[in-house]
Amino acid sequence: MKTKHVLLPVMIGMSLGAWAKSKPVFLTSIPDVEISAKFQGPIRGIVKTATGEPISGVSIFNSTTGKTTQTDQQGAFVIEGKTGHTLRLSMIGFETQHVKVEAIPLTIQLVSTDQSLDEVIVVGYGKQKKVNLTGAVTQIDAKILENRPVANATQALQGAIPNLNITFTNGRPGGEGNVNIRGFASINSANAQPLILIDGVPGNINTINPRDIESISVLKDASAAAIYGARGAFGVMLVTTKKGKAGKMNINYSNNFGWSGLTVRTDFMTSGYDAAKLNDEAFIRATGNSYTGYTEDDYAELLKRKTDPSLPSVVVQNRNGKDQYVYYGNTDWWNEMYRKTQTSMEHSLNFSGGSEKIDYYVSGRLYEKGGLMKINQDKFDAYNVRSRINAQVTPWLKVSANTQLNYQNYTYPGWATSPDNNNNFISTTVHALPSYVPMNPDGTATYRTELNNYNIGDGIYADLLHGKSKGGEDKYEFINMFETVFQLAPNLTLTGNYTFTYNPIHNWNRRTAAPWSVFPGVINYLGNDTYTETIINRPKHSLNLFANYSKQFGDHQFAATVGFNQETTGYKRIGGTHTNLLSEDLNDFALGTGQMQLLGNANTWALRGYFGRLNYNYKGKYLLEVNGRYDGTSKFPSSQRYGFFPSFSGGWRISEESFMANLKPVLNEAKFRVSYGALGNAQEAAEYGYIQLLNAGLSNYITNGTKTQYLSAPTPISADLTWERTNTLNFGTDLEFFRTRLSVSADYFIRNTLDMLIPGKTLPAVFGSASPRTNAGDLRNKGWEVSVAWRDQFDLDGKSFGYNIGLGLSDSKAKITRFDNKEMLLSNYYVGQTLGEIWGYKADGFFQSQAEIDNWKVNQDYVDKQRLAAPGDWSKLHPGDLKFVDIGGKDGVPDGKVDAGDNTLMNPGDQVIIGNNRARYTFGFNLGANWQGFDISAFFQGIGRQHWWPGANADKFWGPYSRPYYSFVPKDFEQDIWTPENTDAYYPLLRGYIALNDRGSLNVKSDRYLQDLAYIRLKNLTVGYTVPQAWLKRVKLANARIYVSGENIWTATKLRSKYIDPEQSAQEVNGRSYPISKTFSFGLDLTF
Repeated sequence: MKTKHVLLPVMIGMSLGAWAKSKPVFLTSIPDVEISAKFQGPIRGIVKTATGEPISGVSIFNSTTGKTTQTDQQGAFVIEGKTGHTLRLSMIGFETQHVKVEAIPLTIQLVSTDQSLDEVIVVGYGKQKKVNLTGAVTQIDAKILENRPVANATQALQGAIPNLNITFTNGRPGGEGNVNIRGFASINSANAQPLILIDGVPGNINTINPRDIESISVLKDASAAAIYGARGAFGVMLVTTKKGKAGKMNINYSNNFGWSGLTVRTDFMTSGYDAAKLNDEAFIRATGNSYTGYTEDDYAELLKRKTDPSLPSVVVQNRNGKDQYVYYGNTDWWNEMYRKTQTSMEHSLNFSGGSEKIDYYVSGRLYEKGGLMKINQDKFDAYNVRSRINAQVTPWLKVSANTQLNYQNYTYPGWATSPDNNNNFISTTVHALPSYVPMNPDGTATYRTELNNYNIGDGIYADLLHGKSKGGEDKYEFINMFETVFQLAPNLTLTGNYTFTYNPIHNWNRRTAAPWSVFPGVINYLGNDTYTETIINRPKHSLNLFANYSKQFGDHQFAATVGFNQETTGYKRIGGTHTNLLSEDLNDFALGTGQMQLLGNANTWALRGYFGRLNYNYKGKYLLEVNGRYDGTSKFPSSQRYGFFPSFSGGWRISEESFMANLKPVLNEAKFRVSYGALGNAQEAAEYGYIQLLNAGLSNYITNGTKTQYLSAPTPISADLTWERTNTLNFGTDLEFFRTRLSVSADYFIRNTLDMLIPGKTLPAVFGSASPRTNAGDLRNKGWEVSVAWRDQFDLDGKSFGYNIGLGLSDSKAKITRFDNKEMLLSNYYVGQTLGEIWGYKADGFFQSQAEIDNWKVNQDYVDKQRLAAPGDWSKLHPGDLKFVDIGGKDGVPDGKVDAGDNTLMNPGDQVIIGNNRARYTFGFNLGANWQGFDISAFFQGIGRQHWWPGANADKFWGPYSRPYYSFVPKDFEQDIWTPENTDAYYPLLRGYIALNDRGSLNVKSDRYLQDLAYIRLKNLTVGYTVPQAWLKRVKLANARIYVSGENIWTATKLRSKYIDPEQSAQEVNGRSYPISKTFSFGLDLTF
């Protein structure tokens, strides 16, 4: 038969019952084409959108024959088959459709699932559609945080968002990341932290349960953050937590079990003979004396044990008329002190559900991780409980209550003054030579050897073995927010919320006297009994009242927000120390019988702000946003207390212009953005910085048996102390191609920080107080960021294979534009300085012969001061010593000496800029795929360039060149030392202390040993399997997924040492802090 138009408003091949539950696929025949129910031959057709646009790249699979094809640029396709066969059509952004062929040719309409035009982004005091945003805002969902063996959210966010920079200086369990947005906005970088809001309330992202997070928005430019005024000078992170949805109750349980090891090598030198020889050689050349005190006979004994470890490592000998222990060990001190593997465990449970009028979400989490310490293992515990309830009380009133309780506990052995200042990782790095042993044959701990005047490992092992010295930190956080939303009119809401936050911190440490022995049968004690405790209380009250209004007039759409914000923050610290404890096991000040010392301080400060925002949208093409905030803070004098901070931004969706219509199949979305705004900053200002204060304390002078109390001279103040101001100009674009399969976002910014708080002019020493801080510094930071993502799918063995690729890359560079340093001293900031500059000297290899030294006409004593202090002939240059380049004197002409000149920009002597210690070209790269219930994702993170000068305490890098008695010398270190037989070595002739002491040849910075910390790290790899629904019905499960995951699995770096993590060394910790771990884990995720 023939037909003009045939419309089948039913899904081909489906029953009417099935049709009623599904979305229609409209099949329309081409006019005047014969339709045969028994058509034999290829199936032809065209695939279109709901608006009639052809769709290219649609994957078409004939389920009957197994053949596949794709639509062309006109949406047309041809595939082997005949009537009665079933086709499956799939494409990213559209619902997968199954069509049974009844008529040929076919016209098939796919239903879009792309929500990009309607995607809502959380912004300050509201939400906006992503397409209408004009500021630099990036949002990620909870997927980046799921199924990761991490203690907190920052450990999972690193590298996930361009220019959201997260660094870790401490790898201890529960270690928190330092968060920075778009690089350095102030030289006061320690306080240049972004504002972090959790459901609109200031909070700590490190304490919240990562599984409670629904999304995170990062507001990067001034226009996006301006509504937060003074608090948003360094960017804003908006964390939105999960809430319940209408429907039956869902119960979700998940767990994770992990095993961690270090990211760096720990195979240090363990030969007592080799280590002692190396140590003494370096020590003798520096001081003229032996460090170990070993005689030739002792070295002979050590050599025997190098080849025959079965010989006793401790012998009793009579020396100087006393029987004493003498040590001939081959001790692996690292493995004596630290574990190779640490375990972690996480359990999380949440309940959610609701009705049309009320919804709820309740969750709980337990996380535990053991630390590295082998004796009396340190341990981190975290507990989270959250409850969120929203109720539509009346058509015009909605109320919600959001409560969270977080608790973290870290306990550790030893006498560390705090969890982040852990002596266990500092003191054991020195004096614990492999030739020494941790215990004597009678079980007593070692602490000294009578052969020298030094303490073995500074007594840390003796203290750990005793097991009574311990410390801990308890962090509590209680947050309760109550919110009401009044629907005053169809387009007008009034929201008010009040939040009370209380997060006390409790630190304690108990140090006890530890027994040790060096003479058989004689017990001595190390240290004193001391108990120290500190309690910090920080209550905070936050109040927000704001109204949102929106209205559309034809093609014109308006939205406005006005509001009021006030916050009051209190701080009170009280602590004390008591000595001579009656108990080694109990923590109580009353148990001390010695001197007690109390200390404390308190402050309160407040912030009040009035804010407003106006949005205008014309035809979805032309976008405008104006923000303003009037802020006041108690940190400044009344005359300087308030400031007004405006911002403006605009956007043009060029893709919506008529002249772009023909590009729609390729370029789906194109938006250009520009913004400019000002923000204030008071983070660096002291709570009472405009008031003269007297500081009280205790001196070391004893009067009537007690220390004398004193009052210091009043601190001078600056009468016109006021806000730092940050002005930011931002240009950006957002592009989507090929039906949103490819998305690109890019931004370029210029951020000027004005009136930074810096120390004033130096006062005479007789004044007795430091200079007051003034608003006298300016900084300009320029940078860019780009993110690219691709997602698609195709048929693999008759099943849909989906995959995604993403890349984020960013960079920034800051320069000083104003600073009070007229002399342009290199030891301070100066105008024109790029932050992070490393000034140093040029090195030209080593002296290879005495003849070369004799002919050397350059005096380099200034940069080789430590050599001059060496005894006898060792104070002279030797073959193998480092040779420096005489670049020029004051007039730029070589002057026969290597020095720092006046150490000014005008006369830096022989110093030049050799590098920069700021991270450049930070990146994150992710891959993902899923097929048949299996999924895999990989995330890489790193930096493209960053220089590091190993500081004086970088002992793992310098080895005996720093402290000759360093404990953890890399196993193959001797291969890199210059000798007459090894002239191409990396390190010079061995001399002790030349990397540690002032102006040693390895203490002064030089280009030869400048390190490049560029690295790429496989931050996470996860492989999972989602159990098919057909299997789950039998056990009444809605969803089940099992997975294995790895964190910090692999690292490639230009850093020469494999014993130092490039990420950690970048923070100038010199490899002496708690090391970073890599973790392998598996877990289960169930939904009932």
